[in-house]
Amino acid sequence: MLNMKNERNYKKSPKKNIGFYISLAVCLAAVAGAAWTTYGSIQEYTQPSDESSIEQSENEKVNEEVSGQEYEKSETEESSKPESPESSQESSRKSEESQTSKPEQSSRKPVEPSVQQTAAEESEPLTAEPIDKDEVLKPFSPKNPVKSETMGDWRTHSGVDIKAGEGTPVRAVMSGVVKDLYADPMLGNVIVIEHSGGYESLYCGVTDTSIATKGSSVKAGDTIGYIGKIPSESKDEPHLHLEVKLDGNNMDPTLIY
Repeated sequence: MLNMKNERNYKKSPKKNIGFYISLAVCLAAVAGAAWTTYGSIQEYTQPSDESSIEQSENEKVNEEVSGQEYEKSETEESSKPESPESSQESSRKSEESQTSKPEQSSRKPVEPSVQQTAAEESEPLTAEPIDKDEVLKPFSPKNPVKSETMGDWRTHSGVDIKAGEGTPVRAVMSGVVKDLYADPMLGNVIVIEHSGGYESLYCGVTDTSIATKGSSVKAGDTIGYIGKIPSESKDEPHLHLEVKLDGNNMDPTLIY
């Protein structure tokens, strides 16, 4: 009877052992599955950081390679860079050359007189005294009357009387053209010279042997005649009666010479 129980227990024990091992295997399998799942999660989590670190290292490598090369500046950056003094002077010089090389279109440069012409004009006097050592006997007086010894009255004086002995040379006060020669009953022989700018000079009381001829050109200081007589001023000392007109109006002749 006892042997039969032991035999029965012996027969049951292998089954119990097999179930134990099966349970153990199942637990190990579950543990292994959980471990594998955990490992996969860890791999997925760490993968991006590894890739980013690789990408960062590659970027750093590229930056190092680029930093070692010369950087080519664009034309815009070059143009924004301030010009050096030398380049600024060079550009201004080129600009001046281009301006001087272009022909003038709006205006023309006036023709300058030759050296000979300029020297000739400078050597010619603009005005001259009509009489050497001119002494005014009677001044220009267009408004205030002065006494006339010959006529015995008071009258205005349209010129100046310059003291000079008979036969004294009379000179042109300015350059011009002899406009007229005539004899006046009051002023004697008269020489009229027309000048530029609207001026006109009259030399009264000269002799009838005049050097000047009508239409001839004279220069300032040229002798045009000689002192003669003036009928309306015969009681005065010998003199030249000189009148100067501007646009037909009498003016003080002493303002000219």
